[in-house]
Amino acid sequence: MLNERPAFGIHSFKNRTDELHSIRVLFEDPSVRITSLLGRRGIGKSLLAVRAARSVAEGVWPDGARTEPVDAVVFFGERTTGITFEQIFFDCLRLLDAHESDRLHRIWGSRRRAADKATELFDALAPLNVLILLDNLEELLDEEDVFREPELMEAVKALLTHESAPRLLITSQVPLALPAQFARAERRILMEEGLPRQDSIALLRELDADGLGGIRDADDALLAETAGRVYGVPRGLELIAGALQDDVSMRSLREWLRDTAALTSLVDELAQRRYRDLDEHHRLVMDVLAVFGTPVPPDAVAWVLGPLAPGLSVDAVLRRLTRGFLARANRENRTYSLLPMDTDIARADLARRAPLLARRLHRRAADWYARTAIPREEWRTPQDVAPQRRELAHRVQAGDYDEAALLLDRFADFLVWQGSAGTVMSMCTDLAGRLTGRQARLAYLVARGHAQFAIGPMNTSIELLQEAESLAQVPQDAACLQRILFLLGDMDRFEGRHSDAVPRLRRSADIASRLGMVEEYAHALLCLSLAHSYADRPDLGLEVAAELSELARGSSLPIVRAREANALACAYAAMREWPRVTHVVEASIIAYDESGIPEALGFSWNTLGLARVGTGDLTSALSAFDMGVERSADVGWLLPEAVCRFNQTWALWRLGRAADAESSGRRALIAYQRCGSKDEAAAAALYDAVAADRSGDPVSAARHLQRCAALVVGNPDLCPAEWFTAAADRLRVR
Repeated sequence: MLNERPAFGIHSFKNRTDELHSIRVLFEDPSVRITSLLGRRGIGKSLLAVRAARSVAEGVWPDGARTEPVDAVVFFGERTTGITFEQIFFDCLRLLDAHESDRLHRIWGSRRRAADKATELFDALAPLNVLILLDNLEELLDEEDVFREPELMEAVKALLTHESAPRLLITSQVPLALPAQFARAERRILMEEGLPRQDSIALLRELDADGLGGIRDADDALLAETAGRVYGVPRGLELIAGALQDDVSMRSLREWLRDTAALTSLVDELAQRRYRDLDEHHRLVMDVLAVFGTPVPPDAVAWVLGPLAPGLSVDAVLRRLTRGFLARANRENRTYSLLPMDTDIARADLARRAPLLARRLHRRAADWYARTAIPREEWRTPQDVAPQRRELAHRVQAGDYDEAALLLDRFADFLVWQGSAGTVMSMCTDLAGRLTGRQARLAYLVARGHAQFAIGPMNTSIELLQEAESLAQVPQDAACLQRILFLLGDMDRFEGRHSDAVPRLRRSADIASRLGMVEEYAHALLCLSLAHSYADRPDLGLEVAAELSELARGSSLPIVRAREANALACAYAAMREWPRVTHVVEASIIAYDESGIPEALGFSWNTLGLARVGTGDLTSALSAFDMGVERSADVGWLLPEAVCRFNQTWALWRLGRAADAESSGRRALIAYQRCGSKDEAAAAALYDAVAADRSGDPVSAARHLQRCAALVVGNPDLCPAEWFTAAADRLRVR
């Protein structure tokens, strides 16, 4: 079982025999992919889910029935782990071997859609029987009862259409609204009633094991009346037991029932009364737990309260809150937390009663997470910046929006490159319209512009980054301006606006050089060199590559050598110097592999394939294109895959493999259509030419090849225009 159980610390699960039987029957039905436990707060949904998950994992049920044990149960709670597609993806990687986990990590960092990433994950998990438990799902839903996070909805849809995906067990106050075509895959169990009479009586006695609350030794009739006051709701029974144990006037159970007879909606009102009756120190500790909103160690609570309540014995207060069933203790990881109901009550009361204290506690909680952050050079996955993300959430809760934006600027680029652009967009949404300082607005625009670049549409990203460029006018903005210029320049290059790309990339490179940003300097120089080569100025591309060569000589970083060789290969390809292309591109492939940055490998293998075509070695060229397609798929980047398939089509056609060429051309066209590249028209022309030639129409084939030649001019990633023109001429005289 992975992750902290969401209902940890609730005492003495009682029966729920009928519900457990229903869950077992649903788990044995392969058509049911989602089981939802629905009911009001405190009814015991989380505990029932955990009890069912344990039976599923062990294969043994309370009624003696046996089922095939699952291989793994993974727990997620909105108040514990958090529930996002990213969190689910990376936690499930822990079920796989290192090789498969590394492969899927690369896929997460790719440009694939969430649904594609989810499908890859479920494919990898297919040999395993996995149950995923999602607790307190209502907190993730919008007013239409669908996920606020679009990626999570895409992942659930992918799960419901995958033959071997994990099962979901959900707890929620409201049902998830699924599209109509998936309705049959979900079954709902409504928990409308509390515990039966005898179970309620037994639980009350267990909650007062030492008899100090006057409950253990009460007669059954009085205990039944007590349970009836809260309709047998387990949380209500806990609150009654805790109230009597903490009652300084030492009222009997009968007296307590008489004094609270006027209460309605007893569970909620009783929880509020228990909170309000606490003394200052106990309430303060409970406030801190509510502010954190997730399990934390005692040290975190003590640190937050250090300047506010010096000398307070936090450990003793936490123990008393736990004994009174107001806090939950997890001995496995030595943390404390509150139930969602108590968290909401404490937060609401704190905001109403002491808003300044609430802001101060959130600031202290943010500072606590800042202390636990690891250095950037140790970041490997999005989870490595979890402390910064929690810190940012508390800065927002404290109303310190400018500070939150400046914090986001420190790790947003990492999350985007790691494939978590959607997470950055969500954080930006929390900050939108709330920033006042120039630097904060600049940080926000860059973070959102970069995330929008990854998600699309590109024109929105350009607008955001151009606004950011207008704000970055003082010396301390230099590093930020470097990123802005690089992103804008790279978008210009992709869109073929070379006259705009060159000055932006040149400025970006110069700033990076001045600031000693070696990797950023190398990346900007590479893109600048490519921009020249794509504009049919390989001489200028070689001049910039010479700067990269000088930088590589003074650097031990493999990525700098990789980018040097990449720039040289593109320039030589534009000059049709194929033997030199082969030499340098092989060096770039080795260096990219060493650097652990595989995104460019699809393009490098494509360039090697082109060089082999250029030297007449068509058979080995096909192997290079195949490798390019494979490496592109590893990182989920469609553009280099499309480029490789385009050139592969030409090589197959030149080898006389017309049927294979037509199939490859169709795949190239589909890939270009999916990534929305401007070279889609060239791919369509090449496919039409191959299809026409295969059908015995050389005149039409020649016409399409001539059209293709016009469309590939100035693009060193594709076969040179003169190859298509020469082939068209040969077809005309056939």
